[in-house]
Amino acid sequence: MNMTGKTVLITGSSKGLGKSLALVFAAQGSNIILHGRDEGDLKHVEEEVLRFNVVCDVVRGDITLDDTIEALARTAEQRSLDVLVNNAGIYKNALLQEMSAADYRQIIDTNLVAPIILTRRIFPMLQRKQSGVIVNINSLAGKNPTHGESAYCASKHGLRGFAKSIQFEAIKDNVSVIEVYLGTMNTGMVQGRREPEKCIQTMEAAQSIYDLCRQHESLRVIEIEMSRRRY
Repeated sequence: MNMTGKTVLITGSSKGLGKSLALVFAAQGSNIILHGRDEGDLKHVEEEVLRFNVVCDVVRGDITLDDTIEALARTAEQRSLDVLVNNAGIYKNALLQEMSAADYRQIIDTNLVAPIILTRRIFPMLQRKQSGVIVNINSLAGKNPTHGESAYCASKHGLRGFAKSIQFEAIKDNVSVIEVYLGTMNTGMVQGRREPEKCIQTMEAAQSIYDLCRQHESLRVIEIEMSRRRY
């Protein structure tokens, strides 16, 4: 798939990996639908995207709210969406008894329930086109349990199961579902960690994810792992 003129929706694209993805796709001529909660951050990213002379829509809101999901779906329909990147996510490192019920619900609603509901709304659009890509930004924590990350791991393991299951439906309609399992990235999520300069750089990851979305003639990418090079 040549990405020039294609429309890409990236949730959580006001900063971090989402912002880098928006800029990488826009640099290759893709139209962008931005999403986030911070109006100022979104405005800044929109200005950067528009420098590439592409179309840029902005949907602001909490991804866990139905109104936000519906606004994203309406914009995707209007722009004839080609690529959905489920990127929005939150993180908290705490032991089981240090996590409240509200903490668990917030993390699982954001990292798991929201991408499921949004994918459910977007999927029929791609089915009708008989083409398209759904990218789920997962984590190596979605495969390997880690200390103090019970809520985060639960949400990411769930996202893995969801993506694996809908592969059976997607392949019939020429829709690719790609799971990206990332190691520690140099974003706000790693504040307080030692040697953040050794973490994965967002622009480098974004470029690799862009390359995955260019559909190939004879192969289908199902999942890929990206770990940091230095420890």
